Amino acid sequence: MYIYTMGDRPYALQMAKLLDPSRVYFGTGVISRDDSTQRHEKGLDIVLGHENALVILDDTENAWKKHKDNLILMERYHFFASSCHQFNNKFKSLSELRRDECELDGALGFVLKVLKQIHHMFFEV
Repeated sequence: MYIYTMGDRPYALQMAKLLDPSRVYFGTGVISRDDSTQRHEKGLDIVLGHENALVILDDTENAWKKHKDNLILMERYHFFASSCHQFNNKFKSLSELRRDECELDGALGFVLKVLKQIHHMFFEV
């Protein structure tokens, strides 16, 4: 798995440290805008793996102009207050509320269900 962000390299590394402190899931798979071959666009040309076997989770469709068939567009996840401010949301972030979303009906819970379905379909014998 990769973390692929339009943020700069230090931001990408901080997100990796936060999401995967033991480096079990992402390891060195951290890609930032500094690594991209296209300005203001994400691409699979710098991701290891065959394009038809890659799934993209993102909340910004236009970042993946050449790979929309691989994209699962997900709801924006506002854990940090800075995310709410950046997108002019008036509600408090999950970190400000000192809680996380509900596993059953939150954005990440929904995406997990979809990924499990894709995994089952891909590896079904």
